[in-house]
Amino acid sequence: MNILLDYLRTALAFMVIITVLVAVHELGHFWFARMLGMKVEAFAVMMGGLRRTRLDHRLKEPLVSGTIVCLVVGILAGMVTMSGIAGWATGFQVSLFGLAILAPLWIASRLQALYHLANYGAYQILMKSWIGGAVLLGFSTRFKGVGLENVLGILFFSSLVGLLLIYYQPVLQKEDDAPMGKGSLPTEDGGTEPVNFRPLLARKDRHGTEFSLLLLPLGGFASIKGMHPKEDGSETQIEGGFYSKSPFARFLVLFAGPLFSILLGIVFLTGYFVVRGTPTELSRIGQMEATSPASKAGLKRGDLVTQVQGQPVKTWMDMVKVVRDRGGVPTQFVINRDGQSLNFTITPKLDEEPMPVLDDKGEPTEEKRKQGRIGARRDEDPMAFGPAFTRACQAPIAMVAGLAGVIAKPSTAKDSVGGPATIVQTTHEASEGGIIALVGLAGLMSISLGVMNLLPIPPLDGGQIVVAITEMLRGGRRLSIGVQRTVQTLGFFMVLGLMVLMIALDIGRSVGRN
Repeated sequence: MNILLDYLRTALAFMVIITVLVAVHELGHFWFARMLGMKVEAFAVMMGGLRRTRLDHRLKEPLVSGTIVCLVVGILAGMVTMSGIAGWATGFQVSLFGLAILAPLWIASRLQALYHLANYGAYQILMKSWIGGAVLLGFSTRFKGVGLENVLGILFFSSLVGLLLIYYQPVLQKEDDAPMGKGSLPTEDGGTEPVNFRPLLARKDRHGTEFSLLLLPLGGFASIKGMHPKEDGSETQIEGGFYSKSPFARFLVLFAGPLFSILLGIVFLTGYFVVRGTPTELSRIGQMEATSPASKAGLKRGDLVTQVQGQPVKTWMDMVKVVRDRGGVPTQFVINRDGQSLNFTITPKLDEEPMPVLDDKGEPTEEKRKQGRIGARRDEDPMAFGPAFTRACQAPIAMVAGLAGVIAKPSTAKDSVGGPATIVQTTHEASEGGIIALVGLAGLMSISLGVMNLLPIPPLDGGQIVVAITEMLRGGRRLSIGVQRTVQTLGFFMVLGLMVLMIALDIGRSVGRN
């Protein structure tokens, strides 16, 4: 039960952090668009609405109640969780097969019956999702060390993507300027039938902006009127439209999102440094996971390590140098706790794969090897507001430098970047340290969101900023529709490639950890 609650805590923390960070990012776009006279049609927290149009009349035969479907899926999810916790491999595999394959097929059959997609389109989408997941698994691991659980896990997440694509088919093909959530489905007589998807909660203000809470914790958006280029250039004539304003005004609106993300990150990190501070040079124990060797041996936060295997230590790196070569070997620790000298025996856990070796300053070197770890982080010393704010303001610069380093040396990406799974894992580790640790993580993630969105790649803010700057240099003249579409297409595939790379790195790490 504790493990299950731990998972739920991590999931909740992850969803709250992502939702808040994206909402603040989009708030930057929203406020600046309003100030510069643009009409914001919608401001949404999270993504994806619920289908509000009943389609029972399209059924040739009645379907099993949706409540029963949810109950069966819930039972399978519970079986996966409990058998995984209990270590029952057969039960885990069987229930995961049902959750990853059988249940999605059942749900896809229901949507196919409702939507009447041509050529059994629901099954095609689901199959393509499975194939894409399998290709991604092969690309990231070359199928080395891949077990049945890995395959079923990838198929499960592929099924989630496929089912979302099927569910939102009525709105995925809508016109660019069609109202949000308005879609349609073909009828048997060759016509179309309107289908509406609505938020969980929504209201409009006096300016006509709909503020809404959507369904999926995947971000959010601010929809500004007239953001889609037209063949005839008429987007520049839309009253209150995005392209009806000057390139400089568009630059400000686009830049506001990343700016708000970076400023929020600085605020969060300043608070974190004031409360927690920065890592101390002393060999003082800080945060530990409950399952770590140090925690199991009885060490507590604030313990000062004075000796390791008979060798005196004064700094954290003194301790690391002794511990890292003793993976799997019981090691004697002498610690000072409230003035008392206590002895502990800790068996460091050996890394499952080679990791960078740290130098005397704690910086990673080119050397890699499997190292012993006791599962504890160095303690931290609180900072005054001034130094904390200065340190927080340095974080965006350090992040840009780190990103430039990865671009200059792509081989380092394997150890320094990650996708959604890495973020979830990091959130789990931070949640062990309480709310303050999560605030520090949220600060770093917010700055990362701002910096990444400034990359000069459409459809990211940075790519559109480049277009706005180009038009400023052209005296305000719009780029041709052909150039715009070419840039958007290239940018789309570059972003897609980055996403695939991040997910592939996540899969490789996951399989490597078995």
